[in-house]
Amino acid sequence: MFRGFFGRRSRSVWVRLTYLCIVTIIFLFATSQFKGTATHARFVPEPIQPVHSIDRAADPRIPLNLEPPNLKQKEVDERLNLDVHNPTRNAKLSTRKLTTEQKTTKPAQNIIINGEKYPKLTPDGKLIPQRRIVHLDLKGAPYKPQYFTELFAFFNRIQATGILLEWEDMFPFKGRLAGAVNKNAYSMETVETILKEAQKHHLHIIPLVQTMGHLEWILKLEQFSHLREDARFPQVICFSDDDAWDLLKEMIEEVAEVHKKYGMPFFHIGADEAFQVRYFKHGFKHPILLQIGICNASVTRIQKEYSKERLMLWHIARTAEFVKETYSDTQVLAWHDMLISAMESDIEDYKLTELIQPVLWNYAEDLDVYLPRSTWMMLRNFGSVWGSSAWKGADGPARYSTNANHYVKNHESWIKQYTMAYQDFNVFEGLIMTGWSRYDHFSVLSETIPVALPTLAISMETILEGRPLLSNHPVTAELLQCSPPLDLGFTASGCRFPGSRIYELVNDMYQKQMQLRTYRQDDYELNGWLSRVSDEYSVSSHWYIDKIEQMIEMHAAPLERIAEDLRFEMEKIFFKDMIDEFLFTYLGEDLEWLNKKRATIKTISTSKKFPKRPFVESAISRSSVSAKCR
Repeated sequence: MFRGFFGRRSRSVWVRLTYLCIVTIIFLFATSQFKGTATHARFVPEPIQPVHSIDRAADPRIPLNLEPPNLKQKEVDERLNLDVHNPTRNAKLSTRKLTTEQKTTKPAQNIIINGEKYPKLTPDGKLIPQRRIVHLDLKGAPYKPQYFTELFAFFNRIQATGILLEWEDMFPFKGRLAGAVNKNAYSMETVETILKEAQKHHLHIIPLVQTMGHLEWILKLEQFSHLREDARFPQVICFSDDDAWDLLKEMIEEVAEVHKKYGMPFFHIGADEAFQVRYFKHGFKHPILLQIGICNASVTRIQKEYSKERLMLWHIARTAEFVKETYSDTQVLAWHDMLISAMESDIEDYKLTELIQPVLWNYAEDLDVYLPRSTWMMLRNFGSVWGSSAWKGADGPARYSTNANHYVKNHESWIKQYTMAYQDFNVFEGLIMTGWSRYDHFSVLSETIPVALPTLAISMETILEGRPLLSNHPVTAELLQCSPPLDLGFTASGCRFPGSRIYELVNDMYQKQMQLRTYRQDDYELNGWLSRVSDEYSVSSHWYIDKIEQMIEMHAAPLERIAEDLRFEMEKIFFKDMIDEFLFTYLGEDLEWLNKKRATIKTISTSKKFPKRPFVESAISRSSVSAKCR
């Protein structure tokens, strides 16, 4: 009966239903267990302000919310013991609760930067930095005072909002540092004139004073050599030493006292590249060896701080704290690279998230490789961050001609970076566009500022558009009255901007030098009949010498004319010693070679007889005989 009722097919369906019921019962039971666990877990809601939010009392950009919280928010406050009347306490409490957990920040609300609501986005959602700060590095090729006025007007036209001034040895320090300043250092009256001009052009001014590394201009001198972290390397100061700390405070105060008269919302303390192994500025990294914890004072201090990394954080923290205590309305900036090797708990121990705003810098073309997402996440506990790109001085230490393509790619990559990362922080404060004059105090000059101003204009247009412009830059073309090419060493004629003639001459010089190097390497007549043997022994064929002479003059005459014109144009902007250094570094060797060939040609052309072979052996024999006689 039952066999007939169910049958083979019916029994199969019945078994399937039975299995389905069993699985459903197991699922419901498991779900109830998870719910039971969740109800006993600690509830950590999203705080009133984003985690590590800006203190309202310290930051007037955030208007107070005078509306009473809704019922749900009141319940949250009670459960977390939050004080709705003390947002500062709430921010610290929230930070403390989430230190060991994944931080969940988002852009702060109702922030106004330069009169515009933050964040400012393009129609397709790309972030536009509302602070666009142009870095002026005065440790190489400093400008004559009158050039600043032209420069600041140009910055207005390209929509820069401020400048980062790195004075180094051009600032008229007093007291102990007076003997270390540049012979061309500005007077205090000139410094104030420069700052007044910046203020007149509505540019926010941020001073930069190095407080850890890049202090060669001081530590190279004998009277300060005892303050080196490592006696062999004059880069890093022994900041644990009381005398060194007093010197750093003097530097900060002297610069800040004059800057505060013209507004000092931010102060940059540097704090990058404190190591022995080089870390190239264009993004390529070599292993870092911290150059701290070597001098006696640091060795002693490490016993309290437990590691080199913590020693470094201790110094950055006390430097920032000194600036903030002395100038209460000033926020402190520091480069990021010495922070990312530190543990998050150490950063919290020294309260760095409350003391500084890190500036993430990288000048490579592909930041996905050299500034990965993980770097941003290491700094996620900081409420405010900056980015830093480059528009000159980051494409090789001896790059003197224009290579706009490298820098434009860097800015295109930065658009992707800060658009991706800004929602992880309260505020992406802005982009500092660095323009390095030297890789460090001892290196050769990089691009001079007129050579790179078209690059700066193109880069600025790119970030304002929030997208790659594919070599089409209409705003820059209208501004400069020319369309500057992006390729290395190429130039456009007829451009109009401060120092445009230098831009044309330097890139023309580069092209002429490339032609000369090709000639020297490949020309068979030159290498066959006017070689080193001809220079040394004055022997060659008149037939070929006459032909080579024409080629030598074809290369020499334009370079000599460029050298003369460059000196004339550069004297309008730069000091004489800088012009001498530039021409000696980049043109001197070629002119020396050409003049040597001219002298050889003249000697051979007037010779009517030559010695028999072997020339070289005879010369060696003569030298040997002469040596024996002595």
